[in-house]
Amino acid sequence: NYYYNKLVERKLINVNIKNMSVAEKYVYKTYLNINKFIKENSSEYKKTINEKDKIAEILRNELEEFYQATGDRSWLKLKSQMLTYLQQLSSQHKTGLVPDFAWISKQKQASPVKPNDVATKDDGNYSANACRVPMLLAASDDKEANNIVKKMLSFFKQKEEISSGFTLSGKPLYQYESASFSAPILVAASKYQNEGYGTLVEHEKYIFSRPLPANNYYDATLIVLAALNTNELTGLEK
Repeated sequence: NYYYNKLVERKLINVNIKNMSVAEKYVYKTYLNINKFIKENSSEYKKTINEKDKIAEILRNELEEFYQATGDRSWLKLKSQMLTYLQQLSSQHKTGLVPDFAWISKQKQASPVKPNDVATKDDGNYSANACRVPMLLAASDDKEANNIVKKMLSFFKQKEEISSGFTLSGKPLYQYESASFSAPILVAASKYQNEGYGTLVEHEKYIFSRPLPANNYYDATLIVLAALNTNELTGLEK
């Protein structure tokens, strides 16, 4: 968030893009692209949950701060619309699971993509991109975000083992566990452990009993983020 903070300090105005680093340019252009997305009344367009996840990673709690910094209510509109799309996807299955990627129609309705529409055969499943969603939603105090993530946790709570991905109806994709799936679930379950998800916390905290993987940056990154966010969300001293 270093570059984000610098842009907020500048209030995203009168920015000399020539003096920006590559990372700063990326964040600034993201800001411009989001505003363009909000303000355009285009015909049918494609938007993906993966893109939304990337935006959420950069902006998830910062959407409110961008609004405070700029006075542009488009940021609040974007936050609301993102949650609406997630709610639509969550409501399509009893599991509450959402896909890696989704189409958004001109009627602003979200639906999972087909296999290999974007990247892999698991594009329309709860897989390597969507696995971060529980952790991102847990960082929000929005009632709608809470309801979405609790529905997912209720599904996971019923499973003896959290496999590395699921179909949206709840069928395991692979017969092995992965920290990249367990870590975000642990973060979300920790926030709501006093609401019946304590057993899920106990089950998924195995990720802290093993050395950080040296050859899997994704797993390692999410384990570290889980350690930091679990402390933050449960109020434990870091």
